Amino acid sequence: MIPLNRIAAQNTFSSQASAETVVEDINAARSTVSPQRSGNPASTSRASIQPQREDVPAGYPKLAQRMGVLPELAVFRRFAYLNKLNLLYLQAELVDIEDKLKEIQRRDNESPELEQLYAKDWFFLNNSSTEGNNEQLSLLLNAREKLEKYNTALLHQSQILPMQKPSGLDLSNIQKYIACNEMGPFSLKGEDSETWGNIHQPKNHAPDIVCLLPRKREDMFSTLLTEHGLRKWFDWGLSRFRKPCEISGLVGYEENTLLRLTYLTTTALASLLPIVSIVALYYVHSMKARLGIIAAFNVLISFCLAFFTSAKRTEIFAVTAAFAAVQVVFVQSENGPVM
Repeated sequence: MIPLNRIAAQNTFSSQASAETVVEDINAARSTVSPQRSGNPASTSRASIQPQREDVPAGYPKLAQRMGVLPELAVFRRFAYLNKLNLLYLQAELVDIEDKLKEIQRRDNESPELEQLYAKDWFFLNNSSTEGNNEQLSLLLNAREKLEKYNTALLHQSQILPMQKPSGLDLSNIQKYIACNEMGPFSLKGEDSETWGNIHQPKNHAPDIVCLLPRKREDMFSTLLTEHGLRKWFDWGLSRFRKPCEISGLVGYEENTLLRLTYLTTTALASLLPIVSIVALYYVHSMKARLGIIAAFNVLISFCLAFFTSAKRTEIFAVTAAFAAVQVVFVQSENGPVM
């Protein structure tokens, strides 16, 4: 279980330029949260959020505090262009050093002096500066320094590139939080303020943003329930019956609880489908109707596998074929009249 794995219900956001109000957006999956409500009529707005325990200035401190409470909102740029440019320049420098080093090694190896020993004995190469010819050693040391930077950057990129983009709900959560009164609103004024886009242009975010704690990619049914279904739950105000978290003051629903619910639903459906198909085939005696029922249930089982599970295509084909075989065997063994 990831600590503080909960998603916040959004504030009612207002812009300085207009009185436009942005309806709360619920960010759900690992956990979904809603604001604590008080008895004060002025503070019982469906989209109100309790302030954080520690008072920090609006701007980077407030946004950092928000990301600390909701780690799924830790979204940053990976600076794809700059990182690739850095690797290309380091690579170009190393290629140049490599070519020069090979040429010097060839020249020193053909020298009648001590330089010919540089390729055979490290002692002479290491002490070449005393002989006034440390060009090869200098290039080697320079290559070592550049290689360390290049390899480090290369390894970092190999770790950064597989990182996933944030979900649409997490990104929307950040955009609306930046626009809320708690954040100024719009207290971020620098050029980086558009990194996450904004409430007026939600798609106008940096193309290379990544999430440090992306949501687990579940099947479509689980995603629909945890991200979109709970939004309706909060919209209807049903979250008021849960106690808020003592740390953040937010009402939360753990992802594991929601996933268990989807698991139980999927299990029940998997048990019922074969039974329903057999019962339907038992009471229908027309062979044409039976073939239609078999075809319909095969389509249904394929859809259920794609929607309720994370089954691969080959697994869907295998299960569908096995399911059809069971129905065919039942039809052949059933002794009822066939018209």
